[in-house]
Parts: sequence; C-alpha cells; structure tokens
Amino acid sequence: MPQGKPYAGTIRKLVLGIDIGTTYSGVSYCILTPGEVPKVLSVTRFPGQEGENRLRDTKIPSILYYDGRGNVRAVGAEALVDDNTIMAEQEGWTLAEWFKLRLQPDGPQANGSSLARVLAHKSIINIYADYLTYLFRCAKVFISDQPIGRQVLESEANIDFVLSHPNGWGGDQQRQMRLAVIKAGLIPDTPDGHARVHFVTEGEASLHFCIANGLTEDVLEVDNHIMIVDAGGGTVDLSTYKVLRSSSVNVVESSAPDCLLHGSKFVNDRARVFLQETLEGSRFGKDDDINEMVKYFESNTKPTFRDPGKVSYIKFGGRDSTDVPHGIKKGVLSLPGVDIERLFEPSVTAIKGAIRAQARLATGRISRILLVGGFANSPYLRSRLQDFAESEGIPLFCPNSQTSKAAAEGSLWYHLDRSVSARIAKYTFGTSGCINFIPFLPDHMKRMEKAFVGIDGDVSLPNAFAPIVSRGTLVTEDQEFRVSMSHNSSSPDSRITLRIMSYKGAQERPRWVDEDTENFSTHCLVHAELGSKSYEQRVGMRGEYYTKEYKAVILFGLTEMKALISWESDGQEHRSPATLVFEGADA
Repeated sequence: MPQGKPYAGTIRKLVLGIDIGTTYSGVSYCILTPGEVPKVLSVTRFPGQEGENRLRDTKIPSILYYDGRGNVRAVGAEALVDDNTIMAEQEGWTLAEWFKLRLQPDGPQANGSSLARVLAHKSIINIYADYLTYLFRCAKVFISDQPIGRQVLESEANIDFVLSHPNGWGGDQQRQMRLAVIKAGLIPDTPDGHARVHFVTEGEASLHFCIANGLTEDVLEVDNHIMIVDAGGGTVDLSTYKVLRSSSVNVVESSAPDCLLHGSKFVNDRARVFLQETLEGSRFGKDDDINEMVKYFESNTKPTFRDPGKVSYIKFGGRDSTDVPHGIKKGVLSLPGVDIERLFEPSVTAIKGAIRAQARLATGRISRILLVGGFANSPYLRSRLQDFAESEGIPLFCPNSQTSKAAAEGSLWYHLDRSVSARIAKYTFGTSGCINFIPFLPDHMKRMEKAFVGIDGDVSLPNAFAPIVSRGTLVTEDQEFRVSMSHNSSSPDSRITLRIMSYKGAQERPRWVDEDTENFSTHCLVHAELGSKSYEQRVGMRGEYYTKEYKAVILFGLTEMKALISWESDGQEHRSPATLVFEGADA
C-alpha cells in the first residue's frame, strides 16, 4: 500500500511496530481504517517520564528489575525512579539490561561485552516476554485515549505486530522473538496467531522511515545507490539499496547487509574500564563511584562530546569529593578530550571499515549515506563519519526527523509499503544428503571407503552438498528456489525432514559438508507431511521399499524464510505447507 493510498481492507485493524533496542525501546502504531489513508504515529507517553519536558519522548530504557522470586518489580523509566532504585538496593533486586545482546548470533562475549547478571531461572525469552507485556500495556493506555483507539483495542484478534531486529539476525532469533510474543499473551500459539507477527531488519525499517519522512527526489533517482547506517545502542546496521523506481519507491539490495556490535553501549563499556584503570589507587575507584561516573558519562559527557582538544568533565559525589592527583576537584573528574576520543575510536574505526566494505561490494557507486539511530545523535560520531564520507567522495546526511524512532516507525512503513523487492543472499544455502556413487569421478573415488548400498540397492555417498542459492544472488520476495529430492524408506513415512545448510566459506561451489566443516552449519530443518498414500512401492536388491520423489520449494527473499513441499501426482502439482525449525546454529 504506497504512501498516500487509502487502506483497502474491509475491517479496521491496529498494527504495532515494536523496536526493542539494546539501551532504549519504542512503540509506534497505525490504525488501519477501510478507505482512509494510514498514519504512522509513535507512543509518546510512558510511566516515569511524565512532565512537560518528556511529553515528546518516544523511547524508554530497555531495563527491568526482578525481585528474588523472579517477579517483575519495575520496567523502563519507572526502574530509574528514586523510589525504585532505593528499594532495589535495599531488597536486592536484579537489574536486567542489555538483554537484547543475548540473542545475538555467536553471542556477545566474543565481542568484549560484559552483560549484566540476570536470575538463573529467567531465560532471555522470559525477559523479552516481560518487557513486551509492559510495552503493550503502555501502548494500549496511550492509544485508548482516542475514541477510535478504544474501539480497535476491543478486538485483540485484529492487532498485528511488526518487530524490528538487527541485520545480522535470522530465523532462530525470529523464532525466539515470536515465542516471547506468545508468552507475553499478545497472540495465541496457533498458526493464525503466528501470522500476526511480522519481522523487519533495522536496516530496512530505517530505509522506510527515511522514505516516509521525505527523502528528496535527487536521492531517490533511478539507479542511485543509497547506504543506510543505523547506529544504535548495541548494534550498527548497514544496508545498501539500488533505486529501481522513484515514484512509488521500489529498491533492491545492492550489497548484503552488515551488522556490527559497536553501538553506543560499547563506548560506555570502554569508559568503565578506562575509569577503573585511571582511578586505581584513588579512594574514588570503588564500584559505587565508578557506577555513578559511568551513568553521568552516558547521559551527559558522551552525548555532548565533540572536540578532542577540549577538556571533558564527569560529575559524581559531592563538593567534598576531591583527589587532585587523579584529576578530581569538588566532585568533578577532568579528562583530556583525547581520552574521550579513544573511547569512541574502536566504534568509529569499525563503522568506517564497514562503510568501505559495503561500498566495495555494491553493484554501483554509492550516491548518498544516510546516518540514523540514537548513536547518530552524537556530534562527535557524526563529525567523524562526515569527514570520512567526504574523503571517500560520498555525501553523508542525517535526516532532520527524530531518527531514534526510525526502527519503530520504519517497521510500520515497511509493513504498509514494502519498498524493498529483492534481497541479496548473505550465504550459500543448500541441502545435505546422499548422492549416487560414480566411479569415474575423481572426488567420488577419493571417498570410496564411505560408499554404502542404500535400501534401493544403489551405491551412494553421504555428506553431499546440493546448493539451492549461492551467496551474492539477488533474490526477489516471491522467487521460488526448488531442489529435487527423493525419500526412500522401509515403510511409507507420512512425514519427511529436510536439512537446510548454510556455507560461509570461500569456496564458490562447495560439494561436501565434511570439507571446510567450520564454515558449514545447519540453518534449519524443514518438516512436512506428504501422506503415506503418495509413496510408490518398489523392490530393490535388498528387498521391498517405498520411495517418493518431491521438490523442496524455498523462498529466501523474504525477511522471514518460508518453505513448502511439492510433488507430482496424476499429472498435477500438489503442495504441502512445511514447518521450519531453527536449531540456533547460525540462523
């Protein structure tokens, strides 16, 4: 539904866009009324953020307090209210923060992140569910202030949810997020309930946000290549698109999206380590003082830092807090600007490298970089990336709109407009299984000791890899990839299972999954029902067996992978829906 077009549905619906960020989260909403042009709005009122100066807030902290029994005691801005922070300390509550990073593929620990401790019996899905419950409750209170909002909330079956996630996430993270939505009570655990949850990468959400907020015609000229750099609290997502059509905007990915664990939270982490080292031997090097300094650094020093040539300040304690040898006078720690610059440097260097990589892999020259996200509000980061982009000959702009809400609002514009029609396969995907042994092929002869006689009497080799789509392939949303398969068994099984593998290595045509094993992993399992009556009965060298020829049909071009099974019977094609089960390896 292009922008400006009336909603063509027959019933009124509510769609919520939810962006759970590493440090801050937001909710946007759109009430779809038949015949009316949709409007995307943000929830701008949350408990704990009352007051005139907070009326336009679209973000709340991504934090929860749990008591010793695992009960939620305070969430979001309410967790920072003095009453709750005092009670948390007195009663020993546990703070869950940065929990989003626990879903990151391969884990955050490899990237130097120290995550806050959470209760042993609270899984990441439980924490997500608790936080979603709170966000949904806040959204309902805000939306119900409108008469039409109260009406649409009466039927929760007509509420859809669009969740944004980092570019580097896939099927396993989407599975866990959907399970959290179910545990939060937002949808039932049924096929219809599952269908009400949609996913979009933060890169695509940011692109749609920029389009909706008035990208100029020169940016959206046909054949232009636009790069989106979404710098958030935990991740920095990079996406590059080629414009195919400027009216009713249509774009395709120009290079595979990237995701870095170099958001603003990691600047805070480096600040903590720096302060601990700097104040070693000082009476103000204790955890309580360091925590207070890091809190001030995050809310004041970091977001205002812009000039390494000027002294920066961190306030803590009271006016009696003085330690001149360590640079502390009357509760103020003075630091050379170059020290603050060093805290930003790893993130700046990583983002610059990723921009170069995106530009190198793109199918054309980058005409514009758009910098969005909460971390983009940092004047120092903006300045460094502006200078870098200028040196690369690429204009860089920060949209005038409040880009910290790009993911939440952009997720809804994605749901309504879907301007991205094709995406690039990040890895090579295929199936693993057995193939017939052919003695005159050299690589088959090398594997002769692994050959075996199957139930059909044929000599076969295991561990063969059959590619379905190669890395770098541009895949449209409705493009079907088919792979012919056969299933032989001693009995007519009604259910089949197909293993989809991903390959991340350098080989252009990988052939065996037991070679270059560190780059092969299970992406997902595809389960489908064929029906026992559809099997053909045969007799082989080892006796009677049953066989079925079928095709696996995979759609890789969507933000959420889909699959089904196809087979021929009586000259007609039959299809069966398939269930994808992600094992968490790399999905």
